[in-house]
Amino acid sequence: MVFHLLLTAGFAVLSMALRSVSIPLIFRLGNISMLVASYLFGWTFTEHPSGGIFCISLWFLFPWVDLIGRVRRMQLPASHAIESQIAPGSQRFPDLEELTEEAEAEGFVKVEDCGWDYAGQRHFVRILSHPSEPVRAAINLVEGESFSFFYLTVSSRTTGGKLWHTWNYPFSLSLKPSPDWNFQRLREVDGFLALLEAHRDWLKRHNVTDAAPATKDADTLTAELEAEIQSQVSHNLKCGVLLTAGEGLVRYSWKGCFFLWFQFLRELVRL
Repeated sequence: MVFHLLLTAGFAVLSMALRSVSIPLIFRLGNISMLVASYLFGWTFTEHPSGGIFCISLWFLFPWVDLIGRVRRMQLPASHAIESQIAPGSQRFPDLEELTEEAEAEGFVKVEDCGWDYAGQRHFVRILSHPSEPVRAAINLVEGESFSFFYLTVSSRTTGGKLWHTWNYPFSLSLKPSPDWNFQRLREVDGFLALLEAHRDWLKRHNVTDAAPATKDADTLTAELEAEIQSQVSHNLKCGVLLTAGEGLVRYSWKGCFFLWFQFLRELVRL
């Protein structure tokens, strides 16, 4: 048994090492190593293959504890009123000024600091606009009781209303994207210039030539953000991921819980 436990620990350590690498293939190998470690753990203590299979299945079934116990009961605002905010200090967001300088070096101009609060989370956004390119950018900070992370976005809107959105958001989407929202997620990109160049190349590959000039008015930009959030909520109400839960509130349906579960599985194999 000691040998089997050491072998299990070895696969667990290997899994953590491989999953720390941003290369998708290596990350997937880390997930496979994690499942092997789980199987060995269950097989070692039960001395039967079914014990290993049971331990593997827990990785896929465990999210339902949170989905049923918390997510299904959670009520969210159907719309977010985005208001001006004072920028977080260097202790809360030490990278903000450096990221802003990177954007300004590429010609972007700071337009507004704004944000909103919901479900125990604070969302801060610094919006920047480019005076000569049809591109806007945002530096986002999300804070909760026990977590904090930031991500960057670069967006272009066509004259027909379609949104082309490049970001390095680290998690899978929690709502289905609306039909007029095209996005590419580049989790391995952590610099503003690299994200901007990827966005430009993406627009060229898709022959997007009707991008509208970037808005430079703070009130108009915040209104655009509110409309984008509302469009996402409305689309998910139509497709059944969300249900109305009273005036101005929505919650996840069972279909929505399955959507989140599949998003978890996608995250597990990093698709």
